[in-house]
Amino acid sequence: MKANAIRLDAPAARAPRLGAIPRERRPGLASVVADQLRDAIVYGELSLGESISEDRLATMLGVSRTPVREALSLLQLQGLVVIEPQRGSFVFQPTEDIVEELCAFRSMLELGALRLAYARERDTTLRMLATADADMKAAEARGDDHAAAKADAAFHEALFANCGNRFLVQSYALISGQIGAMRYLARHSERSREATPSEHRAIIEAIARSDLSAAVSLLKAHVAAMPARFRKASQARA
Repeated sequence: MKANAIRLDAPAARAPRLGAIPRERRPGLASVVADQLRDAIVYGELSLGESISEDRLATMLGVSRTPVREALSLLQLQGLVVIEPQRGSFVFQPTEDIVEELCAFRSMLELGALRLAYARERDTTLRMLATADADMKAAEARGDDHAAAKADAAFHEALFANCGNRFLVQSYALISGQIGAMRYLARHSERSREATPSEHRAIIEAIARSDLSAAVSLLKAHVAAMPARFRKASQARA
């Protein structure tokens, strides 16, 4: 046999096998921390553009810096946190262009979700929208901004809950945190606080009378109003 001949009886190389990954701390801790930080950003406990201290968060949450660091990386993927080497981590601070682009993308998703939800689960969607509207009205009456913002979010999420398209749902999830934080800040605009409930009810009424075209137009105008309301609220905060 020649020196460089291939041996037909040689054993085939084995593919690497998946094995257990050792766990040095309880699983899911970074996700739990990320959920808490996400709520803190969405509901204004951490302000847009604010510097984030890993040490301070770790102390507040009673964890080490490692899950906090991992949580910030998760939130960076959602666009809620900006991590800058040698500078630190910051809550996202959208420019006017980014706000416009986010709202344009949001409009495409929500209008598509509305059409699908109307065709698939009109009555269930209508019920969920009405419940969110009632919850928002009650929260506003008692001056509970946090609950009102959650009800506002639930109104829009009802469309995705009933649209039956997982890719629309996943796409909305990518921006829902940023939209939520912007929505919460926009609530400090007097125009937003006054107009949002009536705009929601107009959408509900259009669906109730089976006027999908009107509902789509009303929702499109409602979403399109957000950049101006966010800008006013940002100026007022500044």
